[in-house]
Amino acid sequence: MTRQEFLRELQIALQGEIDQAAVNENIRFYDNYIMEESRKGKSEEEVTAQLGSPRLIAKTLIDTSDKPGASQGQYYSGDYSSDAGRGFQADYSGQNGWDVRFGRFKFNSWYGKLLLILIAVLLIVIVANVVAFLLPILAPMILLLLLYSLIFGNRR
Repeated sequence: MTRQEFLRELQIALQGEIDQAAVNENIRFYDNYIMEESRKGKSEEEVTAQLGSPRLIAKTLIDTSDKPGASQGQYYSGDYSSDAGRGFQADYSGQNGWDVRFGRFKFNSWYGKLLLILIAVLLIVIVANVVAFLLPILAPMILLLLLYSLIFGNRR
């Protein structure tokens, strides 16, 4: 795949998924990376093959785009030569909080937190109902076992 084909497919995959500034930044980054590696003697096809699928790269960028600093040039740390053959290197070491996902559903969003609260309440209600149902059965059994152990427990 040529540089232009790679960049076009990446742009199509990113368009409308992340803000335009981030799309432009990533297109510039990959364009510069491919040109830099080509200057080192690799063909565009070799470089794009090492980078992998532009759609997979786009998915990774989309999944990380809502994190603080993701669209501010922190996708790559180091110079081009140190990462030759590996594509880009994500740098999110300074992130606060957590990001738990199930597919495209994010649990740290407001609706994810609401869902987790509703699940917790539902589990508490279920456990309370099970205990309330079993208490009339278990209480006499526990009392009988206690009486039995008090009366016959010390005999050997």
